[in-house]
Amino acid sequence: MSETTAPRGPSSYRDPHLEHRKAQERAHFSGAAAKGPMESLVTIELNVTELCNRKCVFCPRVDPAVYPNRNLNMEISLAERVADEVGRLGLKLRLSFSGYGEPLLHRQFSDLVRLFRRKLPENTIEINTNGDRLTPAKVRELFDAGLTYLYINLYDGPEQREHFERILREADAPDGRWKLRPHWVGSEKDFGLTLNNRSGMVNAPEAGIGPLARALEMRCHYPFYKMIVDWNGDVLFCSNDWGREIVIGNLKTQSLDAVWMAQRMYEVRRRLMAGDRSNSPCSKCSVHGTLSGEPSFHLLVAHYLRTGEIRREDLPADLAALPHNGDAANRRSE
Repeated sequence: MSETTAPRGPSSYRDPHLEHRKAQERAHFSGAAAKGPMESLVTIELNVTELCNRKCVFCPRVDPAVYPNRNLNMEISLAERVADEVGRLGLKLRLSFSGYGEPLLHRQFSDLVRLFRRKLPENTIEINTNGDRLTPAKVRELFDAGLTYLYINLYDGPEQREHFERILREADAPDGRWKLRPHWVGSEKDFGLTLNNRSGMVNAPEAGIGPLARALEMRCHYPFYKMIVDWNGDVLFCSNDWGREIVIGNLKTQSLDAVWMAQRMYEVRRRLMAGDRSNSPCSKCSVHGTLSGEPSFHLLVAHYLRTGEIRREDLPADLAALPHNGDAANRRSE
């Protein structure tokens, strides 16, 4: 990576898609019942393949020396294990096929969707895709398999709108369950994204992102509300950890709740509660980190207070002043 790239902190742009995410978050925390710590887990992101057919300037894949294309794919048996764990715990979280590759390059992708829908009939199942493999037949296949939402990222230009609208129209895709997201250069500030440097792995002057001059001093909610499961079952502490520096556990051999509430996760969260990003890869990361996940953040802070793992006097002043009882996160999400 070049050391001459101007450092860039968190983007000030706010992707309109975040409002949709906020609504989903509110729905997750709706209801009067007190939430246990596992309810903090709002999203499981699934990296089902290490293949991608594009090299976007704001992605580590733009440089194969940094992030090479590899034909590594999640096995059906692992996906079944994840689904069984979610079902065992009764979690109504969101399952997001996104990760570090293009999900539709997984040869059995529709089977993965079908498996999750069969085992988890009430959960939201979504995909983020570049859409290059979509046809009317494929769109119908995905929704028939049980997909809830289809998000298509447009990287080339506005002419893609007509192309995908035709495909979706011919597929008779259900209204309100698909979205075209402009990500082409010049579409909006920040390529229609809230950009970050992927824990320091992206150096793209044309996108205005690169290495930080020093670690940011701000909280991050990612490890409080989202789990990412890699193609081989590894659970990384954060979906922005493209370098896979911190692996918390593996769902082939460990339970989902044991990994989510692991001591290593507590240690990461403890630092981030105080806005301490001094440890790698957080020290290199420019992600804003607080645009989503606040209810989960407060729920887990409350949990650690109740268990005595943290003391109120050890918290930053604004957190210490909050009423951290069992319903604190619920009230803040209403």
